[in-house]
Amino acid sequence: MSNLSLYKRLNDDKKFNTLIENFYQKMRDDYRVTRFFCDDGQKEQRDALKALAKFIFQANATEGDAFKSLLTRFFMVAFARFKDKELHPESGLAFFSYITPQDNPSSKLLCDSHSHFLKFMPGDSHYDIAIEHLADSLKGLNIDEDLITDILKLAERGRNSLLGK
Repeated sequence: MSNLSLYKRLNDDKKFNTLIENFYQKMRDDYRVTRFFCDDGQKEQRDALKALAKFIFQANATEGDAFKSLLTRFFMVAFARFKDKELHPESGLAFFSYITPQDNPSSKLLCDSHSHFLKFMPGDSHYDIAIEHLADSLKGLNIDEDLITDILKLAERGRNSLLGK
């Protein structure tokens, strides 16, 4: 992997935005994973995904407080059934311990409103679909093969923490 951030290597804000838009739309259109997403606030979901992806591409990292904050924001707008945790505390993890053990590493990154996402029990096959759509979106933009490989490697690094392995 180059010492330059993936974002600088991509070197094109328009291409970055197109990448995220295309990836998001592929995920929303795919019957195998669309059920994970809330139906409302799709612009807000795309904006939150762009902010998260931009951070990841710039930092080449998927850790730290800034990452967790952006990840939480994306999860809130994309997967939370109720967007306001304070007004709907009952939307929290009432069934969380039945879905995922409390000592599960992913539980450290997920807040109460993510129970909508967790109840669908995302697994490796769903992550594979996301990687497939990311690869297709990257290839559709005629991005250098080395950069595609590095972006997919970075995306793959998030699998275990998101799936709680």
